[in-house]
Amino acid sequence: MKTKTIILTLIIGLMTLSSFAQVDDQTKYKMYCSALDNNSTAPNYVVVTVKNLKTGEKKEICTEAPFLIGAVDRQTGNSTKHPDCKENKNRYFEFSRDSALWNISFDLYTRTDLEKFAKTFDVAKIVQQVKNAEKLNLTFESNKEQVMFAHLMFNNGVMMSRGCVAGNICELTYFKSK
Repeated sequence: MKTKTIILTLIIGLMTLSSFAQVDDQTKYKMYCSALDNNSTAPNYVVVTVKNLKTGEKKEICTEAPFLIGAVDRQTGNSTKHPDCKENKNRYFEFSRDSALWNISFDLYTRTDLEKFAKTFDVAKIVQQVKNAEKLNLTFESNKEQVMFAHLMFNNGVMMSRGCVAGNICELTYFKSK
């Protein structure tokens, strides 16, 4: 009986994690570069790994690309040195300043929050709808839900941008590697 429980737990764990990373790291890297290059008033979300140097906590988070740039500025004190995707292919950042961590909403949600949220809808179905150009805009009631949704979409190859007029209206596009 113990073996069946372990196998079932492993299968459920793999099913949960499948919502988190459907595209390869190279595609995520290209999406990250594209988001950093987007200078419009409708910024893209990016998923990066961040380490809080004060606590040692390291986690994958989602934030708007300009907020990541702002966090680097706050950490370094140099507003002219922005993250360069060619210099940071692993999308990994370390911050010790509270203002940098706040800028990217480091504590907005946990991995457990993200896993629970992922179970509330069919990620694969939404990704397929975006690929088929059936689902291109969404509205969210909370910033936390919006960012967690963007996190799941990014890891599944969907770029999400926040609307420039109303920040709770987001546009989805399937990323096509050039």
